Amino acid sequence: MEKSVAEKIFDSVHRAYDKFLNLATFNKINSWQETLINATPNGKNILDVGTGTGEIVKKIHQKVNENSYIYALDISFNMLKVAKSKLNSENILFIKSDALKLPFKNKSLDNVYFSLVFRHLPPQDITNQLKLVLKKDGYVSILEIAKPKSKILYSFILLFADKIFRPIGRLIFSKQEWDYFVDSIKNSMTKQELLEFFKSNGFDTHFYQSRFLGLIHIAVFKKYTED
Repeated sequence: MEKSVAEKIFDSVHRAYDKFLNLATFNKINSWQETLINATPNGKNILDVGTGTGEIVKKIHQKVNENSYIYALDISFNMLKVAKSKLNSENILFIKSDALKLPFKNKSLDNVYFSLVFRHLPPQDITNQLKLVLKKDGYVSILEIAKPKSKILYSFILLFADKIFRPIGRLIFSKQEWDYFVDSIKNSMTKQELLEFFKSNGFDTHFYQSRFLGLIHIAVFKKYTED
């Protein structure tokens, strides 16, 4: 089966991804992930979608009960290899899978995490999956780039990513890979759009903070429907 564009890209950037993420977030990514995990009531069965190099799984594992199970899912085999090299626990299962075809039974998960992944996915399609696999009162935890209300600021972000930061990015990534990341920023939501989107899909807002001058969402949503 031919690899998808996303799979090809993340397979090829696995060695540089941690360095890039720290550089792009001015070394804030770890504290943002800690805030997200601490704000989440974690249960027994926890899924991390787009686990990448496993950094957030490592942090979740340090926080949760020893009886909890963490499922680290990614479309990239190379990313999963990096993640597995960092983590050695019987309570962590690594799964290569498309996020839109989650291999879980209905109402089997207590938590689903997305760390800088949600904007890469069709929001309604992935949320339909979440409504199936999450238990009632389960939680979705999202760390993501936020679209600012100001059109001027939003235009500046795109300019920064596409023109100013591009030479640095191109030291690490190919043109196709860098274009993929820049294009994904265009799929980001404002705070209001994100909160209203989850409300319309049967989720209450359990926690929300913005960081980095309002350019980062840290959000936790609680499923209140049986669907």
